Amino acid sequence: MDKIARNNQSGAVSLFAVIFATLLLTVLMLGFMRLIMVDQRQALNNELSQSAYDAALSGVEDAKRVVRACQKRDNGGRACEQLRLPNDCKVVARAGVAGNVAANETLIQSRRSGDGKEFNQAYTCVNITMDTEDFLVSIPEGSSRLVPLKAKAEFNKIVLEWFTKEDANGNVAAGRVKNAASASTSLPAYSDWDESPSRPAPALLRTQMIFPGDTFDLASLDSSRVATMFLYPRTLSVPGPTNGGVSAINLPRAGGGGQFNNAPTPVSCSPDFANSGYSCRATIDISPVTAAASVNSFLRLTPLYRMSHVRIALYNGAEPVKFDGVQPAVDATGRASNVFRRVEARLQIGDDFPYPENAIDLENSLCKDFSVTEGSVTSGNCRP
Repeated sequence: MDKIARNNQSGAVSLFAVIFATLLLTVLMLGFMRLIMVDQRQALNNELSQSAYDAALSGVEDAKRVVRACQKRDNGGRACEQLRLPNDCKVVARAGVAGNVAANETLIQSRRSGDGKEFNQAYTCVNITMDTEDFLVSIPEGSSRLVPLKAKAEFNKIVLEWFTKEDANGNVAAGRVKNAASASTSLPAYSDWDESPSRPAPALLRTQMIFPGDTFDLASLDSSRVATMFLYPRTLSVPGPTNGGVSAINLPRAGGGGQFNNAPTPVSCSPDFANSGYSCRATIDISPVTAAASVNSFLRLTPLYRMSHVRIALYNGAEPVKFDGVQPAVDATGRASNVFRRVEARLQIGDDFPYPENAIDLENSLCKDFSVTEGSVTSGNCRP
C-alpha cells in the first residue's frame, strides 16, 4: 500500500511540473509575441509616418511649380491669379499644376504602378502664402546672404534676430563672448570668441543696408544710401527677451570723402533664447523706405566667428510690414494610409547667385606697384 501511495504522489508531482512548464512556456511565448507585434506596429507606424512626410514634401515641390509658373506667366498668368485667392488647400490644382479641383487630395504617382495606390500616398492640402511677415535664413560662418527688402508698404525699422539653440549645438543656454564685459569694442581672436566652450557665444553679424531709391543707374549707385554695421553680442541680459535699438540713419558711408571709425555696435542677447527662439535681437532705425523704393533695397548679412540662423522683419513704427513675395511660405499636409504629416517650408525666389565675398581673395601677401599715364604703363618692381 505504501508503494502504491508513493507512485500516486510521484505522478501528481510530474503532472504539476508539466502544467507549470506549459504555463511558463505559454507566458514566455505570449510575451515574445507581444514584443514582436509591438516592434512590427512601431516599424509600420515609422514607415507610414515617413511616407506621409514624403507625400507632404511632394506637395511642397508642386507648390514650387506653382510659384515658378507665376514667375514665367504660364497660361496667361493663371498661377498668379490663383495665388492671390484665399487659401483653400487646392491652389496646386486650381493653378493647373497637378491634381483635380473636385478631388479632396492629390495622389502621389508611383513609378511602378503609376496610380498612387501602391503606397496609398497623397497630399491632402497645400497652401501658399506669398507675403510673409519675416524672412528666415541659415547662413554659414563667413558667408554672405543678400536679402531683398521688397515690402508691401513703407517701413522705417529692420528687426534682426539671430542665434538659435541649433547654432549653440543644442545647449540650453547661450554663452558670452570672452572679455566682452569690458568697455572696449575690440574683437577677440577667433579661438577666444567663446568665454566657455560648453556655452557657445552668438555670432557677430555684419549688416550692410543698401537703399538706392525708387530708381538708380551706375552713375548714381555710389552716392546711394548705404550703411554697414557690425552687431556685436557683447552682453547677456537676464533671462527673458531683449530689444536692442540702434540707428543707421546718420551712419557715414565708405567713399563719402571722409574718414570714420565704424566700431562694432554692442547688442544685448538673451541667454535662454527668449527672442522668439533666438538669442540676439537688434532693431535698426533707418530713414523711411517707400514700397516703390523697397524694390531696389537689399540687406547683406554675414555672420562672423560662427554660423547663425537669422530672422528678419520689417516695421513701420510699431506696425509690422510684410515682405512682398520675397520668401513664400508653403503649408503642406501629406497622407499615407491613415497617418498624416504636416510640413511648413519657405521657398527661395530667384537664382542662387554666388555673390563674391571679396574684391580680391589671396592666400599670401599682395603688393601693388604700378603707374599709369596717358601714354604709358609702368609695372614697377614690387615683390610681395
